[in-house]
This record gives sequence, structure tokens and C-alpha cells, in this order.
Amino acid sequence: MGVEVTQTRADAPRLATSPWPYFAAFVAATWVIDLVWHSTSNTHDSTGAITVSWLVMTAAMMTPTTVPMLSALADVVGRREPLTWWLFFTGYLAVWAGFAIAVAQLHLVLRDLGVVDAHGVLGSNNWVGVALLGAGVYQFSHVKDRCREACMRPMKFFMVHWRAGSLGAVRMGVRHGLACLGCCVALMLLAFVGGMANWGFMALATAIMVVEKWPTLGRKVSAPLGVALLVAGALVIIAQPIEFSTHSTHVEGTTP
Repeated sequence: MGVEVTQTRADAPRLATSPWPYFAAFVAATWVIDLVWHSTSNTHDSTGAITVSWLVMTAAMMTPTTVPMLSALADVVGRREPLTWWLFFTGYLAVWAGFAIAVAQLHLVLRDLGVVDAHGVLGSNNWVGVALLGAGVYQFSHVKDRCREACMRPMKFFMVHWRAGSLGAVRMGVRHGLACLGCCVALMLLAFVGGMANWGFMALATAIMVVEKWPTLGRKVSAPLGVALLVAGALVIIAQPIEFSTHSTHVEGTTP
């Protein structure tokens, strides 16, 4: 009995400093906020609202994908240095926040040009096909391959890029964030196809990106996913070969 009590007391501070309960709460909060945000109105078309939409959606989708890297970091630093873990995570999030802000500006431009609708979805099947083809081609690119490999080998990442101290932890987080961005950017941009308020798309894309970055599974799914995207893009374009010209003719015919 005495041994059991001693172990329980020894475990208490370790549990208190473990980042995982707070991490899980953060992930859950981002998903709940996203669900509530898109449920409160049919459209969020102001600059600020679109930026918030991208920030929340990106955090919800990309935070779970970094679990293997964060788990490896926890093994390296232990529970005695939780600040290193959180600073690394902060650097990672900063990269994706920058991505979200930049893509929000792209969203505004595409909206003003009439390329996407009020929900941020591409309004033409031809554009949808192009987006799918682009994502499919990117799956086979050298950049994608290198970045995915960096994400799939957490311990190698820390052996090569380890930096001590608080600033070092942030820098490592930023470096990992950039590698993750290079791995997942094309799939994230498919939000213009699936829709920012489409939770089914968000869940599916998140699951795919988690699997792609998982050490034992990533290589097995990347190429089949690329082929599937290429086939889907080609089928969409073939099914709507004259969409632009048809729309143009209609407009010209109705002009006085």
C-alpha cells in the first residue's frame, strides 16, 4: 500500500505538467468555435470575418496533424520542461496563422473577381477541376516529398535541427511549421473546393493529412491520393468542357 501511495503522489506533478490535456482542449475548442462560427450566419463576407474563418479552420485542421512531432518532443524534453513544448507549438501555429491570413486575402480577391461564391467555394466546375488537378500534381512534387519526409521523421528532425533555449524552441517550431506547410498546403487550399463551412470536408481532409504525416503510413497513401485527385480533376473538367464559353454566350445574348 505504501508503495502505491508513493507512486500516486509522484505521478501527480507529472500529470499536472503534461501538455496533452490542454492540447486536447485546444483542439476541441477550435472545432467547436468553427462549428459555432459558421452556424451563426449564412455568410461571413467582411474582411475580418473571412480572416477569422480561415484562422479558426486552419488551427482546427492542422493542430491534430502535428501530434507525432509533439509526441517526439515530449519524449526528448520530458515533463520537466513543458515550456519548450509549448514554445515549439507556438512557433508551429505562427506559421499556419500566417498562411491563414495570406489565404484570407486571396479569398477576398477571388470573391471580388467572382471566382468564389459567398461561402468561399469555387463557382465553376472548371475551376474545381483545375484545383483538384493542381493538388494532384503537387502530391508528386519534390517539395511535397521532402516536406512530408521531414514531418514523418520527428526524431531525425530534432537530431538535425535541435536548438536550445526558449528562442530555440520557437525556431524549431517555425521550421517544423514550414515543413508542414510545404507538405499540406495544396490540400488546405482545397477548402475552396470543399467549402470552409463544410465540416465533412474538414474532417476528411484533416484525417488524410494526419495519415500522410504519420511515420508508418505516410508513404503508403501519398501517391494513391495524388492519383485520386488527378482522376477527380480530369473527370470534373471532362464533365463540364464548355462551361465558361456557355456562360459568356448567355451574357452576350442578353445584352441589349
